Amino acid sequence: MRIEDDELRELYKASTTERIGKLEQGLLHLEQNPQDGVKLEELLREAHTLKGDSRMLGLNEIEMLIHQLEDCLAAIKRGEETFDPQNCDRYYQALDAISQLAHQAITGEEANVNTFQVLAALMGAELELASESESASSPEDDLFEDSTPTKTVAIKDSDQLSKDDLLGDFASAVTPTNITPIQEQKTSNVSSASDRVIDTIRVEPEKLDALMAQAGELTVAKQRIATQSDQIQQISDLCMELNQNKRNYRLLFRKIEQSLNAEYLKFFHDFLAHTQTSLEQLEALVDQLQERSEEDSTNLDLVSNRLEKGIRNLRLLPLSNVFNLFNRLVRDLSKEQNKQIQLSIEGGNTLVDKRILEELKDPLLHIIRNAIDHGIETPSERQNKGKPPTATIQLRGYQMGSSVIVEIKDDGRGLDLAQIKQTALRRGIHTEAELAQMSTEQIQALIFASGFSTRTRVTDISGRGVGLDVVHANVEKLKGSIEVTSTPERGCQFSLRLSSAIATTKALILKVNQNAYALPIEFVTKILLLSQQEIFTLTGDRTILIDQCPVPVAWLADILELPLNIPAFATVNNTSHKNIPCIIVRSGTKLIGILIEEILTQQEIILKPQSKLIQRVRNFAGATILENGQVCMVLNAQDLAYSINKSSQINTTQLLESTQTQPSLLLVEDSIVIRTQMKRILESAGYQVTTAVDGLDGFNKLRQGKFDGIISDVEMPNLDGLSLTERIRQYPEYRELPIILVTTLAKDEDKSRGAQAGANAYLTKGDFDQTLLLDTLNRLV
Repeated sequence: MRIEDDELRELYKASTTERIGKLEQGLLHLEQNPQDGVKLEELLREAHTLKGDSRMLGLNEIEMLIHQLEDCLAAIKRGEETFDPQNCDRYYQALDAISQLAHQAITGEEANVNTFQVLAALMGAELELASESESASSPEDDLFEDSTPTKTVAIKDSDQLSKDDLLGDFASAVTPTNITPIQEQKTSNVSSASDRVIDTIRVEPEKLDALMAQAGELTVAKQRIATQSDQIQQISDLCMELNQNKRNYRLLFRKIEQSLNAEYLKFFHDFLAHTQTSLEQLEALVDQLQERSEEDSTNLDLVSNRLEKGIRNLRLLPLSNVFNLFNRLVRDLSKEQNKQIQLSIEGGNTLVDKRILEELKDPLLHIIRNAIDHGIETPSERQNKGKPPTATIQLRGYQMGSSVIVEIKDDGRGLDLAQIKQTALRRGIHTEAELAQMSTEQIQALIFASGFSTRTRVTDISGRGVGLDVVHANVEKLKGSIEVTSTPERGCQFSLRLSSAIATTKALILKVNQNAYALPIEFVTKILLLSQQEIFTLTGDRTILIDQCPVPVAWLADILELPLNIPAFATVNNTSHKNIPCIIVRSGTKLIGILIEEILTQQEIILKPQSKLIQRVRNFAGATILENGQVCMVLNAQDLAYSINKSSQINTTQLLESTQTQPSLLLVEDSIVIRTQMKRILESAGYQVTTAVDGLDGFNKLRQGKFDGIISDVEMPNLDGLSLTERIRQYPEYRELPIILVTTLAKDEDKSRGAQAGANAYLTKGDFDQTLLLDTLNRLV
């Protein structure tokens, strides 16, 4: 059911988002502080209000779930229930279901929520699959066995539940076959942190009143400007009068020359006096007009700045709106991986623009997931290292100048530089010689490369190589930079520096081939005047030394692929005269030098994004209009750094790709339909595919040929996929051969068996996605 009334729908959307967030944060707090009665009372109020809103709009399923959740919280208040982990899991699952149902009511998209199951769980039911170890059925039962698997429902204290209480309006819609066991459901909120969109901003009345006051000031200024228009008209009239008197003055002057009659002299005297008076009035009026114009211009500028600041502040939201999403994420992932992790949040009150807040969610999600999966050790491993069993992930935000700094720090293993180098070699990103010349910071920065992952096995949390490159791209989209520092066995820290100036930014206006280009000043580290002697050649590239470190430099015209008109002062060889302007730009951890003809000026610009027809133009972030009305392209500092580095090194990846033949795969699948379809998918992606009809056939073909990877089903005759994998791993030459299992078996124990057998990845057919398969192959093969 979708809420039809537009206004009510938007109101319910804002209210539901806020109240569900408060309920979730409150449950997280009570899980750590179960004796906090004040917080419990607050949750009861939030639940009651949300229930009333849902009842008013006729959202019966949401109302029923919230009512039961409210009863559970009331039971805790009475001391009849406790905040044990099992109960907390039920409450979180209920909130997830309520959130999905609310989304359905707002958007009309099907929520696919089994309300009966969630309600039964809240009421104390346990839903579980019938044991696979039950006694075998009789031959007579086998004759009439239904092909649809059945599930049993065991309900605790069922004598206390009536049919109407338990089923309500869902009795006719629910059958045992659509009950999914709670144990089978994966934690859905692992990715929910990035799915929440902040599209409503609550504004305090005081802020609106202040904006209205500034709007009133603008009205007064407008009226004063209108008055000045009248004064300007008076000046115009006086000027016309003076122009008309010019003719009379010429005639009179001629008569005076002819005669010095007393009457003419008096008239001439009066005329001069009148003219003098008019000129004095005009002068006074002009002075007054100028003074008032300056005052009004200053006042208008002040009011405009206040209004702009006020409107900008309306878009500012605290970082806690995003930071608080990760409490639940860390709790669930740590529980899933049997780790003990405490999330520490600092600087949640730091205000940032809403757009920054939106774009921050995905980077933080990927970084925190990687920290939990890669960096944080198990409690036993931490104790063996002399660390406390509970790890800490610190999420911190603060303002520094015009930038917002967000830091994510953990006290886990840190980055494994040897493994990063090995992965870079295996992926063909760099050669051994190139890696040997890299600094520690440069090697650490390799984790942001597209598709980079040190995992050899794909999990639900990480290992697909689609994490940190997304982080890097999103940070660049925000005109920011990211740095990583790591100490072995002490932890890792990611620092995100984001510009807080969304609407306007200060920029240097540069001259290249008689055209102006703007470079945002936030990326500029320093501006130098160089001599020819300070620019030398290193491995064929122009280079200078900054603090004894080599920094590549290039003419901006070369980077933009424009005709290079080197100024005359820069063509003199072996001169010590410092006359070549060079701008040192920082992009992440990289420094580059940009040689230019001239710096014209510095001014504040409004960045206009590129048209949808031109989504991405290399080296440019957008355009702006300068004070003189000229259209000016705004440079992208990250692209400039990439362009310089790209021109100064051989693209190893392209060389490898050009010399490699098509990768060869062995596809082992007993179903001819699936085997044919998967072969088409793989061949269209550029792979050579050899097929096998079962595990034994696959093993024989493996021994007869040479393959770069194996894709296998699990349940097959003669030799199943797990046994095939185990047999392959017994041979030393196949221990590094990538093996991907694709099957309908989706239980955690099945995936665990696949990993133990030696599979690198385990994909399920139930939610089969050919893109995921090809991405996994691209990373492993």
